[in-house]
Amino acid sequence: MIHPCALAALLAATTVFAQEAPGTIDLPRQVPALAVADLKAAWTAPAAWSPGTWSRVGLGAAGLVGLSLALDRPVDRGVRRSNLSTYDPWSKRLDVLGGVGALAIGGGAYLGGLLADRPGLRAFGADASFAMLVAEVGITLPAKVLIGRSRPEGDASPYRFKPLSGGLAFPSTHATLSFSLATVIAQYADTPWASAAAYGGATLVGLSRIQARDHYVSDVVGGAVIGTLAAKAVMLRHRTLRADAGRRVELSYAPVWSNQETGLLVRVKF
Repeated sequence: MIHPCALAALLAATTVFAQEAPGTIDLPRQVPALAVADLKAAWTAPAAWSPGTWSRVGLGAAGLVGLSLALDRPVDRGVRRSNLSTYDPWSKRLDVLGGVGALAIGGGAYLGGLLADRPGLRAFGADASFAMLVAEVGITLPAKVLIGRSRPEGDASPYRFKPLSGGLAFPSTHATLSFSLATVIAQYADTPWASAAAYGGATLVGLSRIQARDHYVSDVVGGAVIGTLAAKAVMLRHRTLRADAGRRVELSYAPVWSNQETGLLVRVKF
């Protein structure tokens, strides 16, 4: 589960971003509306997919999850036989990158861009923060409750699904957050090595959850799919918002009062 303090920090960071989007000047009342609109965009994105996108993305994602379900039992057995379920230090460090660490990167990037007056860094932090918020709170957490999958334990079957039973294994929170962040990093970095490093790090986070026997393979794959697709939908919507904001005419004014002149300075920005 996402830590309450981390969620509060994420919401605080996204509150600042609302000043940059059209129609979100009234803070903090408009922040939930922006988050809800992003969530709607993520949920409804598949409805706008072309048949080619459905066959490439939709069926591809379903195929990945289906294949990973077939791997759940043999991989978990291998982890138990190899005694890999010991929670060692490297797994603990990677856990941070898939939880509070990912949220801190998104929020910290935005605040850093704000303080340093770096619009690109600010935009990255905002996109990352909202992508993680939408993917985790809007999709993964409800899915966990509704699906009710049990975590790996003892020799139990990996296919125990009981909706609303309290089982919270599928999909993985850590995979959702880490792949959301990796997708935004890959988009902004726009270089093969940066994309590989971002997705490679997210994959290691998922492997650490399997190694610790907190999740099955399909839990991680499901979280990765949600995080990746939700982040792409959020970034697409934010790009449209920024383009609309850029086409607006900005009007500002300030009083002028000196020994030489008195009046009102009006500035129009197209």
